[in-house]
Amino acid sequence: MRLAAIDIGSNSIKVVVVEAERSDAFDVLASDRETVRLGQETLVKKHISNAAMQRAIACLAQFRSLAETHGVEQTVATATAFLREADNADEFIRVIERETGLRVDVLSGLEEARLIGLAASHGCTEKEVTGLNSEKSLNSEKSLNIDIGGGSTEISIFRNDEPLLLRSINVGAVGLTDRFIRSDPPAPDELDAMRAEIRVALQPHVSEFLRCGWNFVTATSGTAMTIGVALNNVMPPASSTVTLAQLKALVAKLAAFTIAERQTIAGIPAQRADIIVAGAVVMEEVMSALGIEALRTCDWSLREGVIIDRLRARGTSAEGAAIR
Repeated sequence: MRLAAIDIGSNSIKVVVVEAERSDAFDVLASDRETVRLGQETLVKKHISNAAMQRAIACLAQFRSLAETHGVEQTVATATAFLREADNADEFIRVIERETGLRVDVLSGLEEARLIGLAASHGCTEKEVTGLNSEKSLNSEKSLNIDIGGGSTEISIFRNDEPLLLRSINVGAVGLTDRFIRSDPPAPDELDAMRAEIRVALQPHVSEFLRCGWNFVTATSGTAMTIGVALNNVMPPASSTVTLAQLKALVAKLAAFTIAERQTIAGIPAQRADIIVAGAVVMEEVMSALGIEALRTCDWSLREGVIIDRLRARGTSAEGAAIR
C-alpha cells in the first residue's frame, strides 16, 4: 500500500510518499519540502493573503503530482497553527480543494502534538539512540518530545506509543519573529520581550510535565534539525545530542549576527536564517523551564505520525515501524 502525507505548516510545506510492504515497516519512496511561509503575517494579522494562497497552491499541486507519479492510494493533507488562527481558513481550504483536489484536515493543537509524539516514539527512540539494553526496557520508558514549528510548539510525553501528556503552546519561530524582531541583528530589548512571551506561555504547563516525568528527550522538525546540524559544524565532533550549554552559546552567537551572517554558517539554510533565532530561543526556554540538560534531534515528525496513524486505522500494525 502506498500513502502520501502532506504537512502544510506555518513555515514550510512538506511531503513524504511511502510504501507499507509489511505490517511492521514502511519504505520512503520520495520526500520534499518547500518554504512557503504561510504563517508570515497570518499569525499576527489572522488572515491569509492572496499571495500566500497562490504560493501554497503551486506547491501543493506539485506535491500532489509527485504522489500520483508514485501511484499512491491515498494522500492525506494536514494543516497546523497558521490555519487554526486564520479568519479565512475555510476559504483557503475550498480554494485548495478546487485547484488541487486535495482535502485539508486542520489539526487541533493537541492532535498535532499526538501525531508528532507518535512519530517521535517510533523513529526517535531506537535502542542505539537511548542506550537501553532491551526491547522491554525501551517500551517501558517515557519519552518527551519537543517540536518547534512556525506558529506553535508541541510537547508530548509517550510510553508504549501511547500519549501520557500532550500540550500545544502558541509560540513558534515564524510568529515570534514577526511579532518581536524588528532589528537586524535583533536588539536586546526585542529578545527580552520575546523570552518573556515564551515564559508566560510555558508557565502553566511546566508543573504537569514535571509531575509526569520522562526518561529521555527528543526534538523534531526544522528548528531542531537546523540547530543540530549547525552545532555539529561549529562544535564538532558530530552528534545528534544538543546540550543546553551548547544551545545557549549558539543562541548568543546567532543573535549577534545579521541574517546575512547567519546564512554563512554551515547548516543554516538561507530560508531559515531569519527565524532561527526565535526557534532556538524557544528550545532554550523549554529546556531551561523543564530542567532538560540534553536532548537528541530526530527527523521524524508530523508526516511520519500521519502515516503511522493511517496504517493503524487501516488495520496495518505500525508496531516497530521504521524507515529503511
